[in-house]
This record gives sequence, C-alpha cells and structure tokens, in this order.
Amino acid sequence: MRTSQKSGIWLVYAAALCAMLFWGCSYVWSTIVFEYWNPVIVIFFRSLFSSALLFLMLRLLGKSAKIEKKDRKRIFILAMFNPALYFLFESFGLLHSSPTISAGIVALIPVFISIMAFFVLNERLWGWNIAGIVLSFSGVWMMLINKEMAFEAKWYGIVFLFLAVASAVCYSAFIRRLSLKYNPFVIVAWQNLIGALLFLPFFLLFGVKQLATTPITTELVASFLLLLIFASALAFPFHTFVISRIGVSRASIFSNLIPVITAIVSFFMLKEPFSVYKITGILVVVGGVFLSQIGRIKLNNR
Repeated sequence: MRTSQKSGIWLVYAAALCAMLFWGCSYVWSTIVFEYWNPVIVIFFRSLFSSALLFLMLRLLGKSAKIEKKDRKRIFILAMFNPALYFLFESFGLLHSSPTISAGIVALIPVFISIMAFFVLNERLWGWNIAGIVLSFSGVWMMLINKEMAFEAKWYGIVFLFLAVASAVCYSAFIRRLSLKYNPFVIVAWQNLIGALLFLPFFLLFGVKQLATTPITTELVASFLLLLIFASALAFPFHTFVISRIGVSRASIFSNLIPVITAIVSFFMLKEPFSVYKITGILVVVGGVFLSQIGRIKLNNR
C-alpha cells in the first residue's frame, strides 16, 4: 500500500515538473511564433488544434468526454478565463516585454491566489507569507528595472501580464471542483474548444488576411507545433491532474520553476541578455513565492 502511494505521488510530481517545463519553454516558442503571426491567430489555432488532439486522445482511449448539464456553465466560465482572457493578455504582454520578464510576472500567480484566499476565503496569512509577498514584488521590480533605473519593458506590456495573472487567479477558483469530478483531459478539451469558438470572430476579422500572406517556415512550424502539443495539449491536463491530487496551493508552488526555465531557454535559444538585476530578480521572485506558500502548503497537508 505504501509503495503504491509513493509511486502515485511521484507520478504527480513528474506531471507537475513536465507541465512547468513545457510552460517555461512556451514563452520562447511564443516569442518566435509572434514574429510571424499575431496573437489572435496563435490563440485560435492553439486552442482549436489542442482541443481536437485531446478529444481524439479520449476517443482512442475509450474515455467519455461528456459534461453534465449542470456543469456546462462552469466550463464556459473556465474557458472565458483560460484560454480566452489569459492567453489574450499574456500574448500581448509578451509582445511588449521579454520572455523572462513575462514568466517572472506570471510566476506571481500563487502570490495573488494567497491574497485572494485571505480576502475571499478568510485564510490566514502568516508573517513569512506576507514577507514572501513583499519579496516577490520586489523581485519583479528588480527584473523590470535596469542599472540606469529605466524600465526594460513597456508599461502596457506589464499591465497586460498582470491582467493575465488576474485571469489565472479567477480560473483557479473554478477549476478545483471540476478537477475532482472530471478527467483533466476532458476539462481542458472542452475549455479549449469553447476558447477557440470565442476567438473565431476575431480570427476571421484580424487573422485570415495575415495568415494568407505570411510565408510558412520551418522555424514557424516547429515552434508552433511545440507550443500546441506540449504547452497546450499536455501541460494543462498535467497541471489539472496535479491540482486534483494535491490541491491548488501545493500545485502552484511548482510554478516557481517557470521563470528559471524560461531564463535558461531564452539565453540559449533567443540569446536574451541577462543583467545582474534580472538574474537576482528571478531568484528573489522564486524565493518570495515559496515563502508566500509555506503556511498554505502546511495547511493542505493536514
């Protein structure tokens, strides 16, 4: 019995690490794809193709993709927050900042979940949680400012990224109950399909013409397929599976790895320069997010 439990928790950790690896790389893949296509094209096809892939996978495995009528509204709300609003805000934020800065700000999602839980769910914040929250925001500030004390990203890009964080926090408030009831692949398949339908009018208005005139290159196809298969079709179900097993608080702690992975991949693939401020900022954000989650992780372990 203990062996089974240990193998089960290692499977959860493996799924969490894979999801973070895929999401960490996704900022680099998205940056490459945005050199060819606007965010509307990317979000539409990313949602549509990943949904089709997941439904096909469920079909081949003989799994039901049915959602009960009483849960359809909740699934629609999920899709509104993610992929619709989250991807929209994150994409436009990434367009006006670097992959590393984007990943660093998105890594604040667990911090904002803690703040939301304090005000909405009356969860207690301990001294180290508050210190972690302050430290996290200090780290983001260090990432945004260079040695001349000037912003390294456009202010509206930062606003878009924080709106993406807000969307993710709202998404986390709805996903927990559904993750206990449905297969993670079913949830993500439906929310991505709904997201694609929501973006269809915008794709027809702003995407078709650019899609027809943009040359298709190996770099574009490779980056988009990696984004589609790993960051959309696999990472979200993996993360939903992790949430269903260990809860939102403990699952969110793994997001500390995302900016580190993004920084490393950006350095090698995009030759993104790194200042002492940016590297220190990443480490401070990671440490701050960890501190902000300590009490909540202990609470969920009881």
